[in-house]
Amino acid sequence: MKNETVLLITSAQNDLLDSSGKAWELVRSTVEQNRVPEKLSRLVEHARKVGMPVLFSPIELDYGAMAKIEPLTAIRSLIVKSQLLARSTPGVQRISRISAHPGDIVLRPRQGFSSFWARTIQDDLARLGARTIIIAGMLAEACVASHARDAAENGYRPVVVRDAIGSSSPEILEASLKTLTLHTHALVTCQDVCAGQV
Repeated sequence: MKNETVLLITSAQNDLLDSSGKAWELVRSTVEQNRVPEKLSRLVEHARKVGMPVLFSPIELDYGAMAKIEPLTAIRSLIVKSQLLARSTPGVQRISRISAHPGDIVLRPRQGFSSFWARTIQDDLARLGARTIIIAGMLAEACVASHARDAAENGYRPVVVRDAIGSSSPEILEASLKTLTLHTHALVTCQDVCAGQV
């Protein structure tokens, strides 16, 4: 069965979306502003209801293997300094509001910001016959932006759910949205998706 549109939930994990997470104080304002966990749950429920494939793309970092690797960007330095999303910790678990159901696709955990870069998503997209990828999750300036740009570079139409993403600050979220207008097919709302307007 071909599914031209799929839903990709990226990095919906405790360290980034739960009040117990290591990045909570950094992301709290935008996550609460956009009600990200609630919107992600709505998107997943809608996708299942209409038969749209749901893909989860988690990130897990092996800090032992990364010990001799120098972070080359400010955001990677912040991640390493805070030891975010460390493998085998509660922080990498998917948030409790969203569970994977039979039929959902849980991609192999990646070390970088994009499943395209990690080469964990291509086969599933090809098998599904996907053309449009609806993207939501965390962080706007990292995994969301990387997935959107890589999707376009690989011949897919990336659509970002602008009110179902969070960021490390309101200012960075605003800047990320402005940049995403250039690198996506469209920016939409959770209501747009649930109303079938995508």
